[in-house]
Amino acid sequence: MTAIRPLAAAALLLVLAACGSLRKVQEPSLAQRCGDAMQAAFPGGEIEVTGQHPVARATPSLATAIVAVEGRRSKLPANSALPRDVAVECRFDDGILTSFRWTKGPLR
Repeated sequence: MTAIRPLAAAALLLVLAACGSLRKVQEPSLAQRCGDAMQAAFPGGEIEVTGQHPVARATPSLATAIVAVEGRRSKLPANSALPRDVAVECRFDDGILTSFRWTKGPLR
């Protein structure tokens, strides 16, 4: 019986260590998710995210967050009629993307 205790303790430590390492795998931030949505909304645009920040605006709920993300289409020629710099605004309610809108570009 005394030989089982060290084995049980070792097994418990392995389980706890595995749980700790799983916590290190985190979900992307709201700003990262907004940047991903911007890139997915304009496939082939090759948009590089250049900035991201929360938007300070009154919202009806504490669970609502608004994030702005800026990007640059670096492969677009400088003399192009299309804008190189683009920006979007994303609204999240309880971590769920509920609104997405372009605030700059990509086609105007």
